[in-house]
Amino acid sequence: MTSGGWSDSTLGDVRPYTITGGRTRPAYALHLTTCLITRPATRPMTMNIEHESLQLLCGGAPCPVAELAARLQQPVQVVKVLISDLLDAGALVLANPAGPADPDTHLLEALLHGLRTKL
Repeated sequence: MTSGGWSDSTLGDVRPYTITGGRTRPAYALHLTTCLITRPATRPMTMNIEHESLQLLCGGAPCPVAELAARLQQPVQVVKVLISDLLDAGALVLANPAGPADPDTHLLEALLHGLRTKL
């Protein structure tokens, strides 16, 4: 162990349950394709390096949960728990794709007509 530090290179990587503080279930239902983006935190929270990394990864453009897990090299469930912490603090928000709230009925009718003529 290094003098005065918590790191020990002989032990290897930190176990996922230590990163989440033993928690295994996220507070939010997040899918692999759920995109998130960073915003200034509205509530104070204690952040570890993984929380900070998530904020950095979501800082430029919306990023999906699956990509965040891959970049952090952590299991998806662990990343979902960490994301839940940041959502609770207001440091991350769900990034919904831009688009109309209601589907365009003219487009749907044209699509239906096209499908009927093909079949």
